[in-house]
Amino acid sequence: MDPFADIDLDSESVWLEGAWYTRDDLARRITEMIEAGDFRVSRPSQALERLEAALAQARIVTVRMPADLADAVGATATRLGRPVGHLVREAVAYYLAAAAAYDAAQVDPAAEGELAAPARRR
Repeated sequence: MDPFADIDLDSESVWLEGAWYTRDDLARRITEMIEAGDFRVSRPSQALERLEAALAQARIVTVRMPADLADAVGATATRLGRPVGHLVREAVAYYLAAAAAYDAAQVDPAAEGELAAPARRR
């Protein structure tokens, strides 16, 4: 699961009160609220802070893949209504979680008094 489920890193926007907002959208909304005398800006301000934090933590990674795999990723992302980047992040997170679970499930024979073979790494 994407840790920032309500943040779209690809469009650099955050979900707030039923709509996606970019940084500029949120800044404009906060300004308009204050100018209208509505000082209840904590929710849009918090959304802006969370978006800024998520974008600051994000790193851009470039990946090459065969055309058929790229086409399948694109088609699946379209079918799910999500950006390709989201689908790739989910797939990588799933793979890493599965690899960690596999590693954790391995029994170390040396710990049980037997000779251990080197662990197989990918």
